[in-house]
Amino acid sequence: MKFSITFENSGDIIPFEVVHNHDLIGWFIHKSEQDDTNRFFNNDDLAREIDQKLDEINHAVSKTNEVYWLISDENFPQNSDLLDYLDQRSLNRQHDLWMKSQYRLVDIDQLRRSSNSRKAGLGWKLHDLYPDDLRQPAMASVMEKLGYLYHYEEVNMTVHRLEQIFARDREWSAQNKWAGLGFDNPFMDSMTSNQDRVNFSFGYTFVGRQYYNKWQYWDTNLEFADHYNYEKLEWSFQLNFDRPETRPWSPEFLAWTRNMNVKPIATQLPIANVIGLEENLAQYRRIVYNNAKQKNAAKLTIN
Repeated sequence: MKFSITFENSGDIIPFEVVHNHDLIGWFIHKSEQDDTNRFFNNDDLAREIDQKLDEINHAVSKTNEVYWLISDENFPQNSDLLDYLDQRSLNRQHDLWMKSQYRLVDIDQLRRSSNSRKAGLGWKLHDLYPDDLRQPAMASVMEKLGYLYHYEEVNMTVHRLEQIFARDREWSAQNKWAGLGFDNPFMDSMTSNQDRVNFSFGYTFVGRQYYNKWQYWDTNLEFADHYNYEKLEWSFQLNFDRPETRPWSPEFLAWTRNMNVKPIATQLPIANVIGLEENLAQYRRIVYNNAKQKNAAKLTIN
């Protein structure tokens, strides 16, 4: 089974292929249409968060390059269109260059002898900052001496922070998500819950603990009644662009469920993965960013 997220106004589409809970997602989409709730929004101010991370990565690269090119004869690539940083290959290249730069030694005397006056001036400055018996300090040390260590380290850290924006589960919900405190889940007996990493899921939004959470935090005998095992659902779903991954249950947890005669239930009901995610990752990131910025509603449609 396949379905899509279609964004109002832009017409942008993100396609999915269902991997678990086929009947549940089909029923959910039909019910959302019947109940006139098939308009979902992200309320995290996601576009502002992405804008901030794009500014941070661009600023880190720009500031570091002020001196890095004098020292190394190369720059960290800088994009005039900040959305180009959403290309994972660009981020991987930046991270690779930064990691390799950690192993570079800076030849102070060679810099001093440079015919480039700015390089020579930097060499003489480093000559005054280091003892005579240290002529080839490491790049990070040089950046610290020059007052650029924070920006230089941010070349690395901003990559990870931008990646995590899209790897984390983000909730998309209808305006009446809380109406009636949810609605009954008719697939309690047949649904699948596991710890697989999928791009589209129904996440943990109610109060209470799933069975895995009960076991994890030592309510071993189910002494307390604060359960929530997806008996009810809400008008919401979780979306991420992380790499899908199968994650099996631990033998210890499965032994506990057999002993307690309960189903293994995690903090999600896994549903589907994005079709062509790796090949179109930058495009899908742009789609989410642009539509979040325009505050366009997302509609679920069975293909």
